[in-house]
Amino acid sequence: MMTRKLLIVAPMLLAAAGAVGDTITLRGSVRLTGSETVRLQDIAVLDGEYAKSLAAVEVAVLDGDTTSPLEVRVSEIRRTLDEHGVHWGRIELHGHRAIVRSRSGAGIEPPLAMRPIDLSAVGETAGPQRRAMDRVVADTIVDTQTFRGWLARSIMNTLGVEAADLRLDFPRSHAELLDTPLSSERFEIRPLNVAEHSERLDFEVRRWRGGRPAGRELVSVEPLIQTKVARLRIDVQRGRAVLPEHVEHVEQWMTPMQRTGRIDPDALDGQAAGVRLRAGTILRNRDLKKAVLVKRGDEIRVSCLVGGAVLTLRATAESGGSAGETIMLRKGRERETFSARITARGEAVLDLAGPATVTVADATGGDNR
Repeated sequence: MMTRKLLIVAPMLLAAAGAVGDTITLRGSVRLTGSETVRLQDIAVLDGEYAKSLAAVEVAVLDGDTTSPLEVRVSEIRRTLDEHGVHWGRIELHGHRAIVRSRSGAGIEPPLAMRPIDLSAVGETAGPQRRAMDRVVADTIVDTQTFRGWLARSIMNTLGVEAADLRLDFPRSHAELLDTPLSSERFEIRPLNVAEHSERLDFEVRRWRGGRPAGRELVSVEPLIQTKVARLRIDVQRGRAVLPEHVEHVEQWMTPMQRTGRIDPDALDGQAAGVRLRAGTILRNRDLKKAVLVKRGDEIRVSCLVGGAVLTLRATAESGGSAGETIMLRKGRERETFSARITARGEAVLDLAGPATVTVADATGGDNR
């Protein structure tokens, strides 16, 4: 019988092994010729019929700066394929990024070993992401009738911040586009990522002249938001509650992703440190967890609200919990248990004006309610 089962299972395993699906594997670096549009087939090896059917999907657009490479991240490709309704059960995506260079920017030059090296530019442009940028505070451009001002207004509204609290880094390579008056052209933009969860905002920009499309460009803007954060004054051990007096309120420039993950100083409610935190730490949501105020077996004080009166009693917790959670309690050696809401360490409240839950254990260990 055991042999028969193995014979039945083996073909199933072989079939599963053969059904892993097609693959898309990003190339590390490519050079594009004769087109501003970057398609999936340009930057990836496509293995399988389903993968090859996605060859023409547009994943990016080269900007006018042919000397600077463009980085296409795997997260951006996955998001684009999601928009095309890709069935991820049939395909796998491998790699981290692809660096795209334009061959049009590679004219007749001496071999690399014979070229002079300009060290003055290394700090500013080293790597595909280190492009020359112009940094401005949004309130200095938000009222200008240029594409730069219009884009600043759009980013400000998307992030829900004031112009004085928003700082923007614009690429110098797109200065001509950004400073184009709104009266001379029409613009259509498509955000390529979720603003609140990004370090950099990417936009596909289509220009229109005389009612006809006049080309597309990819523009990346790096925003920083002045944000009120909670910074620890003291070291806090793991499991200890972080109280308002333990922090100071400071202003700090943050990316949208950092801002989303930070803790608002006004939202501290006695949560506990999930790890050891040192003085000077900017508190993030992942650093804290709800403090356990009552543990099973603790004897706690229960305030019973009866009309306009408050009666108190002592009871033993049958379960533990954090502030606002409801736990079961037992008074002395009584069989009945009742529920109450935790309000502080070692304290709970029972509102007898509302519905109360009482549980009586029967002789068989079941519950009668």
